[in-house]
Amino acid sequence: MADPTPHPADFLPLHPLELRILLTLLNGPAHGYRIVKEIEERERTLTAIYPGNLYRRIRDLLSKGLVEDADPPADGDTDPRRRYFRPTALGEAVVRAEAHRLQGLVREARAAGVLSRG
Repeated sequence: MADPTPHPADFLPLHPLELRILLTLLNGPAHGYRIVKEIEERERTLTAIYPGNLYRRIRDLLSKGLVEDADPPADGDTDPRRRYFRPTALGEAVVRAEAHRLQGLVREARAAGVLSRG
């Protein structure tokens, strides 16, 4: 009988916005607007993140079991009109697996002379 538990590698590669959402949620539960603001603060060269695209990616992450609904954070950033999300244990494992996958690609690019070592 096959193991019904999904393996993190089953979800790779992640869409770049899905990875950014999950990375943001590792800092604690957040709603959509807060997710966008944190991503924009980290990545100044990123083009605008449109709400329709953001929430489609969040729905995809929810359906895959990588994020789940969460209670508002205890830091005071709460709004009863907003829906808060957090990564599941599987979502956290997928982020780690994707980071390792990307790290391997960067090593290959360096070995090919595409990237400097600095």
